[in-house]
Amino acid sequence: MKTKLALLLSAPFLLAATSAVQAQDYPTKNIQIIVPYSAGGGGDTVARIVADRLGEELGQQINVVNREGAGGEIGIDEIARSDADGYTLGVFGYPDNFVLEHTRDTSFTFESFDYLAAFDDMPMGVFASPNSQYSTLEALVSYGQERPGELIIGESGALGLLHALAFAERSEMQITPIRYSGGGELMNALLGNHIDLASTSSMSHDPIVGSNGKPIGFAAEERMEMFPDVPTFKEQGLDLVMGVSRVLVAPTGLPDDIREALITALDAISTNEAMMANFENAAIPYRYLDDSAVNEMLEQSNNVLMPVIENNLDQINGN
Repeated sequence: MKTKLALLLSAPFLLAATSAVQAQDYPTKNIQIIVPYSAGGGGDTVARIVADRLGEELGQQINVVNREGAGGEIGIDEIARSDADGYTLGVFGYPDNFVLEHTRDTSFTFESFDYLAAFDDMPMGVFASPNSQYSTLEALVSYGQERPGELIIGESGALGLLHALAFAERSEMQITPIRYSGGGELMNALLGNHIDLASTSSMSHDPIVGSNGKPIGFAAEERMEMFPDVPTFKEQGLDLVMGVSRVLVAPTGLPDDIREALITALDAISTNEAMMANFENAAIPYRYLDDSAVNEMLEQSNNVLMPVIENNLDQINGN
C-alpha cells in the first residue's frame, strides 16, 4: 500500500518534471512554417527570411511549406488545425485571415491563432501591365469609367480582393477581379499582359517596374521612403489607405514555456542586421512588433477593417 501511495503522490511531480524537461529541451526536432500562398510572393519571402534566422537561434532547422489555394484559406485552415506543440507555425499576411473569416464559412476564427510577432508594414498598391495605355491614376480612371467592367484586375488573396473592390468603388469604376493562388502567379499574369492591373503590396514594385510594369499608386498615408517616386492615392485625390503585415502565428494553445521560448528567440533575432538587410534587399519595409505590440495593432486594425468588409460584402461574396 505504501508503495502504491508513493507512486500516486509522485505522479503529478513526475508529469510536471517531464513537461519542464520537454519545454527546456524545445525544440528537439525540425519545425515547419506553413505559408498559405505559392512560393515567390511576399508572405513566402518573409517566412523564409525569418525561418533562417529563427532556426539558427533555436538550434533546429525550420522548413517553409507552401499550402496555397482558395485565397489563403487552405493553408490558414491547416495552421489552425495543427497541434499546438511549437513544431507547426505559420506566416501569413494579416488581415487575410480576418477578411476570410468574415466573408466565408471558414472553420477558423481570429482567436484560432496565437500571434507571436509581425515583421513588416506594407501598403497595398495598384500596378498596370507593361502594355497598358495609362500610367497615372487620372488616366486609368478615365479609361475605366469609359469602359465599365472591361478592366481586369488580378489579386492573390483576400486583402488583394478587398483592396481592388475598394479602389474601384472609390474611383467610381466597374472592374472585373480575377484571383491567383499566389503573388508569383499574379506577377506573371500582369507582366505577360494577361490582365490589365494587379492589386498587390508595395513589395511587387521592383520586379514589376523592372519589367516595364507601371505603378499607379500606393494606399498609404505618406510616400514610402523606399519608393519616393510613387505617389499615394491620397496625393492623387483618392482616400484609400490599406496595407498588409506578415505575422508569425501558432495554433492557439501553446504551452507557456514553449511560447516563451519562441517569443524570446523572436525578440533576439529582431535586431539581427543580416536579417534586416535581407528584408531591405527584398524590398520589404522591415517593422518588428513583439507579441504584445502585434496583438495591440491587430485589435486596432480589426476595428478599422470591419466596416470596410461590411460595406463590400455583397461584391466580395459575388466574386
